Formats: sequence, structure tokens, C-alpha cells
Amino acid sequence: MEKLENLKGRDMTLFLGRIFRVLCRRWFHQERVLRIVLGVYFMGKIGEVLRRAREEKGITLREAEEATKIRLKYLDALEREEFAQLPGRVYAIGFLRNYARYLGLEWQELVEELKKQWPDEEESRPASSSTIQEKSANRGFLSRWLGVLLVLLLLWALNQGYNRYRVSLEGSAPLPPVMEEPAQVVSPPPSPTPQPPSPPEVRGVEVKIYVKEMQCWIGVKVDGKNVFSGTLKGGESRTFQGDRDITVTLGNAGVAELTVNNEVLPPLGRVGEVVTRTFTAPSATNEKSGDTGEASNTR
Repeated sequence: MEKLENLKGRDMTLFLGRIFRVLCRRWFHQERVLRIVLGVYFMGKIGEVLRRAREEKGITLREAEEATKIRLKYLDALEREEFAQLPGRVYAIGFLRNYARYLGLEWQELVEELKKQWPDEEESRPASSSTIQEKSANRGFLSRWLGVLLVLLLLWALNQGYNRYRVSLEGSAPLPPVMEEPAQVVSPPPSPTPQPPSPPEVRGVEVKIYVKEMQCWIGVKVDGKNVFSGTLKGGESRTFQGDRDITVTLGNAGVAELTVNNEVLPPLGRVGEVVTRTFTAPSATNEKSGDTGEASNTR
């Protein structure tokens, strides 16, 4: 009895609620009776119902936030009934419905109570009287006639202006045309045509191999020595320089472009064709016949 006397206010209500819940479980084997009774007792106290239900389940606001995906400050505002902190009436109804479902409460009664405490502005707005409707109709009628009148005045002003302009043209005599001598155009002296820069002089022989697409196996000998053997992919290039001669073997001649001493050569073969060609320096004593050397093709 001394413990019961020390319980006051909020603690007393929580204590009685727990006792009633135990009795409902024992007598009726269900919690719906407790939900209905608490909903009737706390009608008009939305925040109190939410807070007590959460505390009875031992749930913190942070846990409720993670479970309902509703921000903690909005849950706290619902329990404090500080609805002004909520983003709006529609959001408040949705937050209350989801929070009440999460706590196992009858959310319909709580939502109806919230609607009573926070009425919709459109529903609370008084309906417009017939006098206001008549005034708005009269204003629309007058605005249409004013628009027609303005259009007529504009057409009349345009007609008057055109008549005055035509009379002024008829009264004035036409002036003889003034002959102007054409001005002599002095053409500027022709500017010297810039000469294209001459390609740099290459000593010996230089061969640049550029693979345009796909890939191509390449073997290169410079002055009789094997210096490269590998595959170039599309977009890659290699440059080789020699004193006497350079021998190039292409495994896919149709996709390779060769530049010899700054001169781009036509394709040495077709796609998939193996071609071997030797390029000698212009100053070499054993110069091959022809401008670009002799080639041996292997298919």
C-alpha cells in the first residue's frame, strides 16, 4: 500500500495500465480489449497514447525512427502534440498512421482525433455566397466588353494614321533621284602566299608504322639486326631509324600504314596478307631499284 501511495500522476496511470494488461491477457487472451479501452480513455490525448504505448513496449524514439523511417524530431513532435513542427497536415496524418501501426494501436481513432484538432483549411473555409458569384460574373462580363472596346479603338487609330500618311504622300512632290558616283575601290596589294614548311631532312632511313584498326604482328630489322618483333593494336604506332636499310614484315598488311622519310605510302597489301619490304637510305651505295624498295609478299 505504501508503494501505491507513492505512485502519483503519470506513474500511477502507467502502473494501472500494466495491471489491466495482465488481467486482459489472463481473462480474454487478447490485447485488443486493452487497445480499445486505452483509446477511449486517452481520446483527445494523441501524444499520451503514443508515448505510453512505446514505453510499455520498451522502445526508444531512435529505434522507432529506424523501424518506421520517420525522423526522430517528427515522432517527438507527435508525442508532444506539437503539430506546428510537422511539415503539413497530410504528412502528419501519414506519420501518425504509420507510427500507430508500428506500436500496435488502433490508428483510425487517432487519425480522426488529429483531424478534429487540425481541420483542413479547405473544409473550414466558408462557401462563397451567391452575391460573390454574381459580382465575379459581372466583372467577367465587363472585362470582356472592355477588351472589345479597346480592340475597336486600336483599329480606329490605325485607320486614322494610315489616312494621314496617304494624304501627306499625295501632297508632297517627288524629288529627283540623286545620282551618286560609285566610289573607287582600291584593292590592297596581294599578300605573299606562305610557303608550306618543308619536311625536316632525315638522315639515313626512318620508317613509322601505324596500325589503323584491329591488330598486326610486326617484325623489324634495322641495318641487319632484329630490333622488334611483336603485335601492335589499333591506334598504336612505332618509329624505327637506321643508317643503311630497314626491313619490315607485316602479318596483316591491310591495316598498317607506313611512313618512310616523312612520305606516307599506300597500303602494302590486303587484310590478312603477310608482306615483307626493305627500305634503304637515299645515300646508301647499294640502293634498291625503285623509289620505295622491293617487297616480297607471303600469302
